[in-house]
Amino acid sequence: MVCAVIFPLQTSKQGDPSLILLEFQGNFQSSETQVQNLKMGDITFNNDKATLVVGHHRIEGKKVKLPKPFAIIRKRPQEGEEMMDTDTATNTTSSVVYDTVTILKEKYVFSQRPGLIVQESLRGLTRIGG
Repeated sequence: MVCAVIFPLQTSKQGDPSLILLEFQGNFQSSETQVQNLKMGDITFNNDKATLVVGHHRIEGKKVKLPKPFAIIRKRPQEGEEMMDTDTATNTTSSVVYDTVTILKEKYVFSQRPGLIVQESLRGLTRIGG
């Protein structure tokens, strides 16, 4: 299973970005060494279906309900209050807070093989097997 993080172009009305869980069967390969902010393709959502276009390939997925809700949390240092760390040798103060970003109840599953997108002007130029 390949998990992908999708960063939205717009934020929701509350100001937090909305997150979507995508599940792919297989893997993605890239010649790039740094893939952290690499644009993979374009995705569109219509009701309970999603379509991902990567290069000349189209992959279609469907929305399914998760068996158990999935919590997305963010770790950050606590501000304001000072708490003593248990390590007395360093005498440092540190505290960590975990914020719940969202609870996911659905995911999009892409279980089929990608289909090839052929330009309309090139369709019908080759015939296989006949």
